[in-house]
Amino acid sequence: MGLICLQGGNEFAPECREMDAALLARAGDGPVVLVPLAGAKGREYDTAGANGTRHFQSLGAEDVRVAPDARSDPAGALAAVEEARLLVLPGGSPRRLRDAIANTPLHDAIRRAAADDDRVVMGSSAGAMVLCATTVLPQWRGTPNVGEGLGIVDDFVVVPHYAGPRTAWEKAIRAHDPEIDILGIPECSGVLIDGEAVTATGAEPSTLITPDGRESLAR
Repeated sequence: MGLICLQGGNEFAPECREMDAALLARAGDGPVVLVPLAGAKGREYDTAGANGTRHFQSLGAEDVRVAPDARSDPAGALAAVEEARLLVLPGGSPRRLRDAIANTPLHDAIRRAAADDDRVVMGSSAGAMVLCATTVLPQWRGTPNVGEGLGIVDDFVVVPHYAGPRTAWEKAIRAHDPEIDILGIPECSGVLIDGEAVTATGAEPSTLITPDGRESLAR
């Protein structure tokens, strides 16, 4: 299994540089590929791709690519993801991201990337949420829905932008699965899943929320 980094949001900010430079070093030579499918087609997709390109180029990456939008060019997106050494899923709408990837060849390609010891998969905010088998699917009003994610990470559900308990989200998650462990991940921070090891990284510590309580993850 390769390295997976679940981040809490505000990706590509200056406070993310040290964390992301370490991911880049772990991935080694080869393309950084951005897949901004959590953004709407057009401007949102292009803006997230441009922001990520600038960020990783500033960290020294020589080959940074934005995958073609899989909603209009699925074959081009698949080819780009297959070549990624560092695969990046930025934030936006979890539902939009999940629905664009689930049960497609792109889903299988992301799973292969996550299983490869020589590759790194990073998701931020919506990207981190949807990489898990269970994801929150926020609504504008009312209790958030909880449903299936992509299943790349089996054991956790992510609460991003974490700055203390998010009661409505946590209640919805517990109603869906009383026993699941929750990762509360602040912005510009992350949780590294490297085989059986689960550790915190980035600007602030992340919180593991179990049915029995809360604890800060070791860094």
